[in-house]
Amino acid sequence: MSFFDELKRRNVFRVGIAYLVSAWVLLQVVDLVLENIQAPDWVMQVFMLALAIGFPLAVFFAWAFEMTPDGLRKEKDVDRTKSITSKTGRKLDRSIIVILLVAVVYFAWDNFSPPTPESSPGPETDQQAVTIESAPKSIAVLPFADLSQAQDQEWFADGLAEEILNVLAKTPDLLVSSRTSSFRYKGSKLDIPDIANELGVAHILEGSVRSSGDRIRVTAQLIRAKDGFHVWSENYDRDIADMIEIQEDLALNIANALETTMDPAALASMINTGTRSVEAYEEYLRGQAAARESVASANDNLLFQESYQHFEEARAIDPDFAAAHLAAAGFWQTQLSPAWSQSGLTDLEPREMLLEFNQRIDSAIDTAPNTTEKNGYMALRALVELRLKEAIRLYREYLIDRPNDEQARSDLGIAAQLSSDSGLLKEISDHWLERGITDEAVVHARIQGEYRFSSASEAADYGLLALQRWPNNKGLIYQTHRTLLWAGRIPEAGELDVRYGRLFPGDDTLVRARQACAEGRRDDVEAIYKSLDPGDNYDRSNHWHILKLLGEEQKAAEILRPYAESGVPFMMASWLIYPKFDPAPFPEVLAVLEREGINRPPVVEIPFKCPPPE
Repeated sequence: MSFFDELKRRNVFRVGIAYLVSAWVLLQVVDLVLENIQAPDWVMQVFMLALAIGFPLAVFFAWAFEMTPDGLRKEKDVDRTKSITSKTGRKLDRSIIVILLVAVVYFAWDNFSPPTPESSPGPETDQQAVTIESAPKSIAVLPFADLSQAQDQEWFADGLAEEILNVLAKTPDLLVSSRTSSFRYKGSKLDIPDIANELGVAHILEGSVRSSGDRIRVTAQLIRAKDGFHVWSENYDRDIADMIEIQEDLALNIANALETTMDPAALASMINTGTRSVEAYEEYLRGQAAARESVASANDNLLFQESYQHFEEARAIDPDFAAAHLAAAGFWQTQLSPAWSQSGLTDLEPREMLLEFNQRIDSAIDTAPNTTEKNGYMALRALVELRLKEAIRLYREYLIDRPNDEQARSDLGIAAQLSSDSGLLKEISDHWLERGITDEAVVHARIQGEYRFSSASEAADYGLLALQRWPNNKGLIYQTHRTLLWAGRIPEAGELDVRYGRLFPGDDTLVRARQACAEGRRDDVEAIYKSLDPGDNYDRSNHWHILKLLGEEQKAAEILRPYAESGVPFMMASWLIYPKFDPAPFPEVLAVLEREGINRPPVVEIPFKCPPPE
């Protein structure tokens, strides 16, 4: 008898196969248990090592020993005429079949059942249930879960998800839900199909991050929403130093799984993070996390300043990191926008702030990874310098290659408003209308500007429809309330005034003032005006709005004069977008309008302004 036949007779092959299949099933169960109890990674590694050591031992025992009616005996001591190896072999065959069936059932459950989201509820539960038809190549990236034992990797988990989202949004033939919309579902208990329906996408990417020492484990699943099928999934168990490669590999695999039409070279170039320095990348992600938290915490100024420091550190570590330069430039753009709540965080003069902005945006332009990104950076600089024709041209070129960048489209809309270009505004509005009411950021941008050049009543109806989906969204309530007043629909606006005050008490100054004026309660508006802080930039913007409501035109102009005379025309941009703004008292503003060849329409009177004093 040959050695091979002897191996078969002693059931060595059957024992080996049964051991391997059993070990695989055991590892899946152990992995599931350890993940839920958040055990350190070394525990799983010990299990794998023990099973690996056990395999040759099992094979050896199958060769050297035999199961007999009298128990386990050495094979050499067994009488061949009384051997029951054939009977034992049939039992092993049946055992292997049973174990394989268990493995198949587990595989089917793991790959075809929709995963259960974790943690606490996310978005409101009282929004309207509407079935949205989604484009086949559409995706939302949910925030990744932090499963680290110390729960200290949220900055990386969220940052990784956001960077993947940003990369996918650069792919022209993918429709990507904005971060504002998809991050609302952080910790949501909604099922994946429900989240996908609310966001109007066909696919959901979810994942988790777990760190232990110098190791990091990232798990990601791309799920087809209609049936919960896992289109693609991957586990990365790497050194923390590999985090950049993990992010780039994730984005590349997802783009390929969704069958984008980009050629491989262009796709690889687009996915590049822009830095090979892990230290710079970590600082950048920490800056993004602080910026997100500052918005979530009612525009917390300390967090906003913290985010800037992280961006500054990232660009110092890697001077060729264009995204870090751009993010740092954004801080100074905010400081040059006195109507924004996070301005006024520096003692620098306006010209000095503009210099800080230009230094950083120029560094972004010089280190841009490609022509498309460079056009986007140059468009932003042109916008801040109010070179509006140039900004519009550059944004149009940029959006040809980046049609999903709705922030850039919103900036284009600002340039169009400053230029009084109603044709371009309608083009942008029509684009957003085609996206449907699925993306909060897009819907908010459309409502914000629609009443200024189109039918206020139609814009108000659009806002009310959006509020059926997001009834407690602060920005949507604010914008829809104002639009209803411009449409003369005062009772409906009153209902939103009450809702806004109930949800956001203490932050409803303009909402209350507008509603009071529309209802003829001038005394209430004057009381609100007296409560404002004249030394606060943001309150100064509210001063102007309320003075316009009260019909105090000269006082309103004087409030803005320091900005007009600052030597930085962009500081007036926040007010130039309003049809009610009168540039006549400001020769500095008139000079910009003349330079850009802008024929600004006549000033539009506020239809709901307060009655004159008695």
